[in-house]
Amino acid sequence: MRAQMLDNGDLRITQTFDYRLESRGTPWRQMFQQYTLSSDRLTTISDISVTDLTTGRTYTQDTVHSPGSYGDVGWDSTCAGRWYIADITQSESHPDPFDPELDALTATAVGEPAQTKDVEIGWNIPSTRSAKSMRIELAMTWHGVATAYDDVVALEWEPFSALNSTPAARVTGTFAFPKDISESNSWAWLHTGAASETTRLDDGSLQFTVTDLPGGEYINVVVMAERQPTSAVSREQAGRMKQRILEQERREARIASNARQREARGRLVIWLIPAGLALLLVVGR
Repeated sequence: MRAQMLDNGDLRITQTFDYRLESRGTPWRQMFQQYTLSSDRLTTISDISVTDLTTGRTYTQDTVHSPGSYGDVGWDSTCAGRWYIADITQSESHPDPFDPELDALTATAVGEPAQTKDVEIGWNIPSTRSAKSMRIELAMTWHGVATAYDDVVALEWEPFSALNSTPAARVTGTFAFPKDISESNSWAWLHTGAASETTRLDDGSLQFTVTDLPGGEYINVVVMAERQPTSAVSREQAGRMKQRILEQERREARIASNARQREARGRLVIWLIPAGLALLLVVGR
């Protein structure tokens, strides 16, 4: 997956999922990702596209269809090859329509009471009994992500939230800054409870790998960069934030290190890691 930070603080995100679908009693028909919108960090998601990289098929937008309401022929002819975005704040089983523009949250300052919504982006695959590999690309733009303070621009990107019940054998990703940002004037941290590795490149990009990500475990990336005179970030908040974020990340690093030491003393774990990009083991409906 890749997230490119835009000059206005939005993120253009591209995720590639490689699904391994095990045989079960019913066919696989619908895959999805769930995200929490919050008025202080992510106001809406737009410019969505879904592509089946295995077949080259570009999916078209549609409303939500229940996989259990169709037979194989009806599903493949009516629903397959379509994607949707829906509001699941009240109910996952009875989602409401979501319009990325009309239903966007109004941006609020960090620290103020925030409005939230849960949304689901899903795509309908042809009825599939099993598959060793099915590669799907999801591209989208996240709006209202960054906040410009007096000294830095900061944001959080959560590609996997605790809402997602899908385990992944391996997740690789890159977070890229705008062209005027480099390693010397930016900072980036990865937060997850799973095993992980990170690398910073000369252009400031953060590359990360997370292995054996269990269902319900999140991946969170925190970044900040020195504010440029030409900053076009719409959410502005008075005050200096650089030292506060640095101190908070140092505290969290110490807590994580102490937890790893306690775990290492208690047990020995041997990891067996299959290769692949975001190889998802069990997913969908």
